[in-house]
Amino acid sequence: MYNRSSALRISDGVTGSLMGRTLGYLALLILILSASVLLSPLAGRVGIWIGIAAALLGTIMVGRNALTAGRAFMWGAVVAIGMGLLVGPVVWSVAATQSGLLWTTLGTLVIAVVFSALLVSVVPWDFSRLMPLLFLGLIMLIVTGALSWFVPSISGVVMSKAYNLIGALIFIGYLMVNFSLMRMRGRVVPTQGTAVVLAVSLLIDIVNLFLFLLRLGRR
Repeated sequence: MYNRSSALRISDGVTGSLMGRTLGYLALLILILSASVLLSPLAGRVGIWIGIAAALLGTIMVGRNALTAGRAFMWGAVVAIGMGLLVGPVVWSVAATQSGLLWTTLGTLVIAVVFSALLVSVVPWDFSRLMPLLFLGLIMLIVTGALSWFVPSISGVVMSKAYNLIGALIFIGYLMVNFSLMRMRGRVVPTQGTAVVLAVSLLIDIVNLFLFLLRLGRR
């Protein structure tokens, strides 16, 4: 996964309803993603490639259509469908073989998201300052993951507890960054689609965190 939206820009002045609208859009996107996961077996193997294309295209286009909430949400839905098709086979496989792991991971995911939101709401600090460090860590994850396809000795690193723990921590950090943008810094350019862009960013964080937590819990 690892898709990150780069459409957020910093400016002054934001409406107080940004957080509520963002969480509302996020809930809708999670419902769309869940439906896509449930229907993913119907797409077969080609669904993975459709998912990759949809997730990448949607991530790019949602930022480019941030001026209009409707258009932004349409592309956000494309992202949710694409990511659902991508993670669907993983979810179905784990559900069939290790259903306990799936529910444990989902529970841990909810705790991590709630913890991130509570931490940002309590600590008076702008967590968006973590973005350069998180981006550097993300690049290291991507490079290591890419090399594992060509260098067999690195494949063990990708499956290691340390690698997946670092990945989980990075996306928990990104969750705190996005919650901080909504709550404290709150200086995202107030276009109609800003809440959608933030919701898509949160969705990407949640899906990637889920995958890292899932691999972390596997024996």
